[in-house]
Amino acid sequence: MLGSLGAHLVPGVPVGLAALLGAAVVLAATTQGPISATVLMMELSDRDRSVIAPLLLAVISATLVSRTIEARSIYDARLSDEQVQAKLAGRNQAADPSAQSR
Repeated sequence: MLGSLGAHLVPGVPVGLAALLGAAVVLAATTQGPISATVLMMELSDRDRSVIAPLLLAVISATLVSRTIEARSIYDARLSDEQVQAKLAGRNQAADPSAQSR
């Protein structure tokens, strides 16, 4: 239904492509994983590589908007704020080797 609406908004876009972009956008926005959403959609749809550019543009835009609204992904949303801070602190320590030697 949304695919046909998107196809009417942008003439010349096939309904299937609009539906594929919509599914990828929702997946990328909720998981905040643009690359995994792109790979998953390309594998599931078995489309040719001409779809990658619009797919990446839509997925990256959705991820940026999602991260602007809420920094946590759907996986992190179940964690408390203290658990998220501890997770981020662990990432920062792993990224900075000089902090580990202190």
